[in-house]
Amino acid sequence: QGQLAFSGGGSSVSSTEPAMQDASPVASWQWYAAVDGQQYIFWTCISLNVCFVFSAVILFLGVEAPYGRYNQAESKDKSNVIMRALSSVDVPAKAAWIIQECPTLLWAAWCFVFADPACRASWGNCLVLLCFVAHYVNRTIIYPLRTRGSKPIPMPVMLMAFAFCFLNGYIQCCSLMRYLSVQAGNLTTVVGIALWATGLYLNLDSDRILRNLRGSGETGYKIPYGGLFEYVSGANFCAEILEWTGFAIATGFSIAGVTFAFCTFCNIGPRAVSHHRWYLQKFENYPKHRKALIPLIW
Repeated sequence: QGQLAFSGGGSSVSSTEPAMQDASPVASWQWYAAVDGQQYIFWTCISLNVCFVFSAVILFLGVEAPYGRYNQAESKDKSNVIMRALSSVDVPAKAAWIIQECPTLLWAAWCFVFADPACRASWGNCLVLLCFVAHYVNRTIIYPLRTRGSKPIPMPVMLMAFAFCFLNGYIQCCSLMRYLSVQAGNLTTVVGIALWATGLYLNLDSDRILRNLRGSGETGYKIPYGGLFEYVSGANFCAEILEWTGFAIATGFSIAGVTFAFCTFCNIGPRAVSHHRWYLQKFENYPKHRKALIPLIW
């Protein structure tokens, strides 16, 4: 364990190379001293983490990302110059979701085809990659085609989401299919996949509840009830954070997996808080016992 020979795109690197001496997930936190692909992944992770910390600070201060319910005409009129600029060109929601999420599936296919043989033969690596692919098949194809009355997404927001999916797809899929050794029988793998599956189920259930709030041709907002919405306003956000926290655990706390979970929290955690505040302001009869993101706590 921990010794892999990397091959892809017609080239090969012997397992005696320093970068491949330890393929354990924890060792990925030392890839800053590695060579080529591992070093690229490490610094991409660091860059994403730094960017999302700044993003979270801005969002938690009350700036709402201008899409969905915050991309309506009255919201644009009240927003500042920067937010109006970001909202100036809209893309239909279905098209935007497909475009911005598709790099994840393209990276998964590419990295699987050109995978290190040892990684592709590992049940653990393939199971964790399958978790990633299953989520994005839903998010890229199924979810957009089933949405009803969704507001258009500003092009700059779509392009930023595309950039994240491109970089995140790269670090997750390349890590799993070229550099990491994930053992299917490890406790972290089993517990992580179980948490991921729970998060996926709650995520899909929350999407179903939100989708069924609207009848054919309706575009307004209503109070969601049922499932995780009985406890938090951001049920879909809570579920997705749980999903990628489980994924991070399943990767053995690799730097790529932890980066994904952390960036997910920084991105949609503040949005859950904004949604909670919005519901309380819009509906006088909104359930007062509900929290924003974490049941019974926050």
